[in-house]
Amino acid sequence: MIRNTVQLFKQCARSATILKKLNLNSQSFSNTIKIGQLTQKPTFHFSNAVQEGKAEITKKLKEITFEDGSNIIDNGSILTIDIESSGKVTVQLKLDQNYRKLKGLCNAKLQEIPWIKEFEIKMAPKDQETSFKKRGQLENVKKIIAVSSCKGGVGKSTVAINLAFSLLKQGHKVGIFDADIYGPSIPTLINKENAILQAPEDRPKEILPIEYEGLKTMSYGFARKKAIIRGPMVSAIVTQLAMQTQWGDLDYLIVDMPPGTGDIQITLCQEIKFDGAVVVTTPQKLAFVDVIKGIEMFDELKVPTLAVVENMCLFVCDGCGKEHHPFGPGYMNMLKNQFGIQSSVQIPIYDMIAKYSDYGRPVSITLPDEHTITKIYSSLAENVHQEILKLQNGNNEPPIVRYQTGNSLVIVEKNNGEIKKMKADVLRKHCNCALCVDEFTGKRLIKDDTIDNEVYPYKIEPKGNYAVAIIWSDGHRSSIYPYDTLFSDKIPAYEEPEKKKSACSTSK
Repeated sequence: MIRNTVQLFKQCARSATILKKLNLNSQSFSNTIKIGQLTQKPTFHFSNAVQEGKAEITKKLKEITFEDGSNIIDNGSILTIDIESSGKVTVQLKLDQNYRKLKGLCNAKLQEIPWIKEFEIKMAPKDQETSFKKRGQLENVKKIIAVSSCKGGVGKSTVAINLAFSLLKQGHKVGIFDADIYGPSIPTLINKENAILQAPEDRPKEILPIEYEGLKTMSYGFARKKAIIRGPMVSAIVTQLAMQTQWGDLDYLIVDMPPGTGDIQITLCQEIKFDGAVVVTTPQKLAFVDVIKGIEMFDELKVPTLAVVENMCLFVCDGCGKEHHPFGPGYMNMLKNQFGIQSSVQIPIYDMIAKYSDYGRPVSITLPDEHTITKIYSSLAENVHQEILKLQNGNNEPPIVRYQTGNSLVIVEKNNGEIKKMKADVLRKHCNCALCVDEFTGKRLIKDDTIDNEVYPYKIEPKGNYAVAIIWSDGHRSSIYPYDTLFSDKIPAYEEPEKKKSACSTSK
C-alpha cells in the first residue's frame, strides 16, 4: 500500500492539474509523504525523476533551432540543466552575443512544461566556460589519451609506447608523455642516445621534446639531475612537464599514467583534459579488481574508457603449438558484459616484446607488419581512433534510462528516438554480475522465482558511455547493464497489451 501511494504521488508531481486537485505543493511532496503514522521519504525515485525531468526539458529545448539546422542543445549553447529536490529548474546558458535572445526563447519553452513551477535561466560562470580548455603547450594537441593501470607490473608502459607508434604508423602525428615520476619507463623503451632536456633560446621556460623515429617524447627520466620528490610535489611537476613541453601540432598525445587511482591520478585528470582512457590489466583476479577501480575513477572524472587491454593473457608452446593460460582464463568477457566496453584486445606472452623493449626498439616498429603482435597493436590503435571519432561525432552519447512507476517499466531511449521498454523485474532477473552469474562457466547462480516481481530501481546511474548501473529495491547493488545489451534480444521487451476490439464493429 505504501509503495502504491508513493507511485501515485510521484505521478502527481508531474501534473499541475492533479496537484491542484489534491491540494499539494511540490515542496511538501519533495520532502515527505505521510501515510497514517508513517513518514515515507520518496528519495528512492528522485534520481529517476530527475533523469526523466531532464530528458523532457532537453527534448523541449531542442525545439529551439537555428538557420543552419542545429538546435540550442546540440550546438552547446546550454551548459547545464539542474533540477533541485524542491522541483526548481536551473538552466545555465553560454555567454555570447545571442544570450538575451536565447534566454527569452528558453523562458517560453520552459513555461510550456506543466510540472515546472519555478525555474531560473542564467549565464554560466566565466571560469566554467574556460576550465575545460587545454592549457599551455597542449593547446594544439587534438586528442589526449591516458594509458592507465591500477596495478603495477602489468605492462602498461609497453602498451603505451606500442600504441603510440602504431598510431604514428597509421599516419597520425603522435607524442607520448611519461607521467610516472617515480618509475619513468620511456627512456628505457626508446634507445635515444645523449637524450638531454633542452629549452629553446627564445623561450627559456619551455622544453623541447625528445624525438625518436618520428615520435615526440617527454619523461622526467630524461632529466640529468633527478631530485627526490615527495608526494605533494609530483602532481605539480607532472603538470609542468606536460604544459611546458613544445608538443606542436599533434593528433594524439599518449599519456603513460602512473599506476593506481590516488591523488596524483585524479589531479592529472583534472589538470589535463583527457579525451579517453585505455586501461591495461592482466588475467589475475587482483588485477581485475583494480581495473574496475580504474574504470570507475575515469567514469567519475567524465573520462570515457575507450578500450581494455588484457596483457600476458596466454602463451603458445613452441613444441606442441598449444595455448596455455598461466594466469587463468581472465576476466575480459566479464568486463565486456558488465561495462559494455566494446573495444578490447588480448596480448599474449611473447619473448620478443620484452627483448626489443630492453633494446629500446618497441616491437611495433621492429617486427614486420604481418606479425601477430604488430597486428594486435595496430588493431588497438585503430579501435582507439574509431572510438574517438564516435565521441567526436556525438555517436557515443549514452541513452537515457528512466523508470516509469505506473506500470513498473524501465525505459531506455536513444538520441535518435529509438525506445525499448522492459518490465523492471525482468531486467533484474537478467543481471549478469558476479553474484548472479558464475564468472567462468556462465551458469546462473540465482533462480528467477527468488526475485520479487515487485522489485524496482532504487537508483539509476550512467557508467561511462557504455553502460548503466542500477541499485534495486531488494538490496542488490551490483547490476551493470551495457546499453547494447539493453537494446538486444537478450532482454525481452515489454509488449503492450492489445486493445479489445469493439463489440459494435460493423461487418459488410
